[in-house]
Amino acid sequence: MAKVFTITEGLQNMGALKTGGQGSVYKAKRIGEIITAVKLLPTPIHSESEQDKNFIAFQNEVKKLKKVNEEPNPNVVKIFNYGITDSGSFPFIEMEFIEGPDLEELLKPPHDTVFTIKEVVKLAEQLSNALAHCHRLDVKHGDMKSNNVKFNKQTGNYILLDFGLAAMSDEQRRTSLRHAGAIEFMAPEQSAGQLFFQTDVYGFGVILFELLAGRVPFPLADNSETARNMVMVAHMETQPPDLKELRRRNLPDNWDAEKKQKEMQVPEWMLGMIYRCLRKKPEERFANGTELHNFIVANSVANYRSQFDGGESEAWQAQAEKLLKEKQQLQQQLTAKDAELQRLKATPVYAAGAERYPGQDDYKAPKKKSTAWIIAFVLTFLVAGGLAYALFNSASPKETEITKTANDTAQQQQQEKPLVAMGDYVVNVSASYFHNEPDEATQRGAWVQKGDGITAYDDRNGFVYTEFHKNGKTTKGWLKKADLVTAAQWQQQQKDSANTRPSDAQIRTQLSQADQYLSNNQTAEALTIYNFLLPFNVPEAMYGAANLALQGKNPALNCDDAMNLLRKASDAGNLTAKRTLGFLYMFAENQAVLSINGYTTCTFDKNFSKARLFLTQAANGGDTTARKLLNELNINDQTNQPQ
Repeated sequence: MAKVFTITEGLQNMGALKTGGQGSVYKAKRIGEIITAVKLLPTPIHSESEQDKNFIAFQNEVKKLKKVNEEPNPNVVKIFNYGITDSGSFPFIEMEFIEGPDLEELLKPPHDTVFTIKEVVKLAEQLSNALAHCHRLDVKHGDMKSNNVKFNKQTGNYILLDFGLAAMSDEQRRTSLRHAGAIEFMAPEQSAGQLFFQTDVYGFGVILFELLAGRVPFPLADNSETARNMVMVAHMETQPPDLKELRRRNLPDNWDAEKKQKEMQVPEWMLGMIYRCLRKKPEERFANGTELHNFIVANSVANYRSQFDGGESEAWQAQAEKLLKEKQQLQQQLTAKDAELQRLKATPVYAAGAERYPGQDDYKAPKKKSTAWIIAFVLTFLVAGGLAYALFNSASPKETEITKTANDTAQQQQQEKPLVAMGDYVVNVSASYFHNEPDEATQRGAWVQKGDGITAYDDRNGFVYTEFHKNGKTTKGWLKKADLVTAAQWQQQQKDSANTRPSDAQIRTQLSQADQYLSNNQTAEALTIYNFLLPFNVPEAMYGAANLALQGKNPALNCDDAMNLLRKASDAGNLTAKRTLGFLYMFAENQAVLSINGYTTCTFDKNFSKARLFLTQAANGGDTTARKLLNELNINDQTNQPQ
């Protein structure tokens, strides 16, 4: 039986809830039958004085945490108290006890293996709201993972828990994460003990990836040091896998075909957001929780309104068309009846046996009110109302960035005309943005990139109208003509530049763009840049093209050619290529480690001598990951097999 100890006066220990590298959480009861959760941090504090650096650091950080509750937030756990335990001198944080399962539990039986899109949107809004609240108060969480987010059974809200890591020093945090942290959720910079707002954003991205895909981007094979190191390397070097493909594989068997099809329609804005959260460089992610939350709210609300308004408008439009057809049929009937009525009116009707006198008016029988006219009036009114509503609805400004600009007047006019191609152009700038009208003031967020080909259907005011199709999606609007060149001019530019090496600055820009494409899982676009730079023997391009081929993402190279190109990049001094070669020679027969890092297509030869050679070269060049792998290789050298 576990030892029961006193936390502090008035705070009763009711047993452990969970234990982890950042400490243990206990269920506790305050005087007055108030149930709370208590986080015990693993580093003891021996003196509550200014001479004890651990105590001062703990006190300063916890004061920040208490600021979180000065302004209540429905998605952040309430922090009641903090201090030092009466026995053991361990620092503790007392928090609200949340009754309900955490996200990790919600992904296990009897629950479904993935969340529905609707529930993920709800969680994304609430969890980003929690991060935004904390970041505004200069509080970083530092331990974003699925079992630190709970579903409150009482309120139906998702709650962010466990701020224990935020209260540790950099060295404590580094040690804790290295040995017992949730490595699957760690941002690349956390391996060095760094903690930024963007670190929380990365963990947020891993959580959403897991809920949609049914697994984290880089799963941990086991809890060995080797497996943990491999996941850490994957966070630093490997691009996340295809989320939608993983979701397709992990959809619950008990969902019917219709639901499965519906649940595969993950919004593009959400996919792009997740991949942006998971970028390797902190500065390329969302800057903080506030920026992230604003992005989610703007897109989720716009998407909902677009779907809702669009469906309602279409229903009214269909009803209006039906009423209009009925009205036309009724008018035809009324026209025939009117003609018959006029004929009858032209025939005098006299009372039987009555005598007529000069000047006497013809007798006119009282008219019966025609119910057909009343029906016509009602139907006409309904038609007018339906059409007015549909027209009003269609006039509301709504824009879906990726697929089309909805109900834009100029674009509707454009679409009413038959499209006649006026010429083919190619984008000649890094990004050319779409406009609703041929006017600078109507710029949208959608864009086409350099090298994209478009067909122009209209030319006005220095703009051309186009409909751009890519990856099954269509974007319509106006592009600046100054951003484009004709297809013939583009071909000539390519010929002229084929033998001209780009400047170092241009190469750096291109490589940075390729990194960004990879971060967004746009492999084909990154390969276009690598293939352009390969003739100029750019080492980073050699590595990029070869590494993607070894991961089965570059069909232009077979495995042997890819290894030769990787060695060529290494010979040219590329440290990442050296480390990758060392890694592949070291773990050639460890399929679990290779799989985590995406190397499932090719087979490799195990060779510890070559592994040591390449890792030493990379480590001597300053590659810290290579140094860690080399140390592990040396430690396990006696067994001749990495553990």
